[in-house]
Amino acid sequence: MNQDLKDWMDSAAKILGALGFFVAAIGYRSQQKIKRAEWHKSLYEKFFEDPTYKEVRVWLDYGTLQEKLNASDPQLKIENEEKFTDFLNFFEFIGGLYARRQLTFDQINDLFDYYLIKIKMDANCKKWIQEYSFEKLNKVLAKMK
Repeated sequence: MNQDLKDWMDSAAKILGALGFFVAAIGYRSQQKIKRAEWHKSLYEKFFEDPTYKEVRVWLDYGTLQEKLNASDPQLKIENEEKFTDFLNFFEFIGGLYARRQLTFDQINDLFDYYLIKIKMDANCKKWIQEYSFEKLNKVLAKMK
């Protein structure tokens, strides 16, 4: 085989290799976008459609959080504190996904800005977050305007 043919085949192989890498990178990026969209959908369903956090959302919406956390019935107070802790743990999980770059701040803000602002502005929430070390949630809240 002459040298020109070998050089041409070598160049063609390099071009095909680069093209294959480019196609694989586009496919990978596309799959990542799909996975992030699935995460987004899953988080939306968990928070807004599943009844788990609905009661605490209502407490924040109507300003009754303090009343619920200071219920006179000791058993009810414990139950309410557990519900509120679960609510904050959801956002701590979101903060963990953010810290690991699984979610961007914009994605979090798109879905949860209303409740993150409510949490950030509520004195009881701030106290709870500090007292029980919701550090990842605190980092997300620090980015909120």
